[in-house]
Amino acid sequence: MIRWSGIELVAVGILHVIVLGKDALPHVPDWLRLQLWTDEHWRPFEAQRLDILASNAAFWATVGSFAVPMILLGALVIWLDRRGLPVPAFVGWALLAWFTVASLIIEASGFPLGIPIAACLILGASRRNRRHA
Repeated sequence: MIRWSGIELVAVGILHVIVLGKDALPHVPDWLRLQLWTDEHWRPFEAQRLDILASNAAFWATVGSFAVPMILLGALVIWLDRRGLPVPAFVGWALLAWFTVASLIIEASGFPLGIPIAACLILGASRRNRRHA
């Protein structure tokens, strides 16, 4: 159960970058020219040009999103599980809280996909703790 949670975290992270990455591709050349490093980004959103807002949104939806750390977290969960090392239950609880709050804020998103993943991490950790107690 824990291993599958890790695999699913990796898969969701990769899927997130791929699905939203298609919107980011047109902005990559500007990013490489450091176009995200402007004073305009410090202005309130309402005062920023639409192209700057779109570039920012594409960055925060891909490279700057939690997708890359989620892939790393999933890989860590898999690594720990393969070695028989425990994944702390707080990891599952923290993810469950985050996925739930985010799901309530933006219903039409991928956040609900994380709820069963977090639940499986919690269940897997508690089962492992009972076996080793």
